[in-house]
Amino acid sequence: MYVIHFSEIFGYLDLLWVGILVTFQLSVLTMLFGTILGIFLAIARLSKNKWVYFFSTVYVEVLRNVPIIIVIYIIYYGAASLIKINPFWASFIALTINSSAYEAEIIRGGIKGIMKEEIEAALALSLTKMQVYYYIIIPHALRLMWDALGNQFVGIILGSSIASIITLHELTYSALGIGSATERYFEVFVVLLLIYVMLSSIISSLFRLTKRIFLPPVNL
Repeated sequence: MYVIHFSEIFGYLDLLWVGILVTFQLSVLTMLFGTILGIFLAIARLSKNKWVYFFSTVYVEVLRNVPIIIVIYIIYYGAASLIKINPFWASFIALTINSSAYEAEIIRGGIKGIMKEEIEAALALSLTKMQVYYYIIIPHALRLMWDALGNQFVGIILGSSIASIITLHELTYSALGIGSATERYFEVFVVLLLIYVMLSSIISSLFRLTKRIFLPPVNL
């Protein structure tokens, strides 16, 4: 009869901590570069140039409808025939490409959510274009998209677990190693579940706190 013991897992907390650090590093880099790429894609999706709009739309729609595991396989195994790429950078490239498609839509929605009347009212109050961007457009757009960006960051952290399939030593891969060493898969995955819940809750709380402090409602 199987007896549950969590005590054996505690001897491997250092491996879990290393996995958390790798997961966090990968997620932050993915969020940062995914957002930068997403900004360019969002602008392209709003472009009046039909070719710019077409190619950016194809990029976004294709990546939003392809499993991330396929993208990782293409980057890791496909690129291996051309250049040597380690699991971390393969995961980073794949997750960034995938994330940028979702972030492009978030950013595009935030930009389109700003009403023309608000901008016209600001200009009527003799604000310069720079002041309108600084005081109205940027804060309002950030406020509209901030919650969605926070959810996207949480999604990146959870989605980074897929990198374990190409042997990246992130959190899930570390847990698999501990389970193999201790044969306590149930216990280690319960601990893993709690860690992911904790990380997601911390990130969500930080985004909500940041929004309250730095992104108050815009009032004209």
